[in-house]
Amino acid sequence: MSTKENILNVAQDLIQRRGVNGMSYQDLADAVGIRKASVHHHFASKSDMVAALLQRFNAQFDQAVAQIANGSASGRTRLKRYLDLFVNILEGSKLDKVCVCGVLMAEIASLDEQGIQHVRDFLHSNVQQVCKMIDAGIEDGSLAPNQTVAATADLVLATLEGGLLMARCDGGRKRMKTINDRLLGLLSSG
Repeated sequence: MSTKENILNVAQDLIQRRGVNGMSYQDLADAVGIRKASVHHHFASKSDMVAALLQRFNAQFDQAVAQIANGSASGRTRLKRYLDLFVNILEGSKLDKVCVCGVLMAEIASLDEQGIQHVRDFLHSNVQQVCKMIDAGIEDGSLAPNQTVAATADLVLATLEGGLLMARCDGGRKRMKTINDRLLGLLSSG
């Protein structure tokens, strides 16, 4: 793994745990085992590093979500698999991580225009993919939302991001799974 990739991996972990405002280049340098000047060599500013991280994160997350959304399972099963992506954020942590874009939504005032656009791209892409899953569920009869597909997709994403914060604070993975089960129950037919 290159030093640049290592810096991004550490930055993602720190941002998911502390937020962008709770992370410094010195934190990155210490965790990677390099000098702070070396971090600046790869990323001249924190904004540059955040943009590179968001570009990478969005591409990876989009790929995982597209694979779920374009699958052949029922719409309900696809939506459950999507919800599980958010439980998985807690699975490998000490229950102190949240979604990268979720934490950056809370710190949006600290981001430059490029960072804000990457976070918006995450939102728009996920809402669009959730709409596909809901449409598939309506078509196959496994989902029956009581609002428009777009409004329901917004609700799903808002519930997931907020649910992660609640689960992080109290209840961990068990609470997140319960939130997801309740959400899926509200959207399921019969």
